[in-house]
Amino acid sequence: MSNSSLKPPAESRNETDIAEYFNHIQRILGEIPEAETRADLATRVTELSEAITATRFFVATKIEDYIELNKRLIKLEKKIKRQSIR
Repeated sequence: MSNSSLKPPAESRNETDIAEYFNHIQRILGEIPEAETRADLATRVTELSEAITATRFFVATKIEDYIELNKRLIKLEKKIKRQSIR
């Protein structure tokens, strides 16, 4: 079984996870020249497509998390400003 079957953790909150996703893609890219048959190549391309999709989803989730956190920080900042005015 190839190394590309190892999926990076999709639910982890560790900031280094994006590196794991990119390393996963790199591993798959490294396996493409090793494909001996069209079926092997098709499998690698499918794995690459799935890894790219997973990476996009991970990045989109991080962006959504950042936007939500930013909204909460803005509300907190406004609350602090109101309290300091009083």
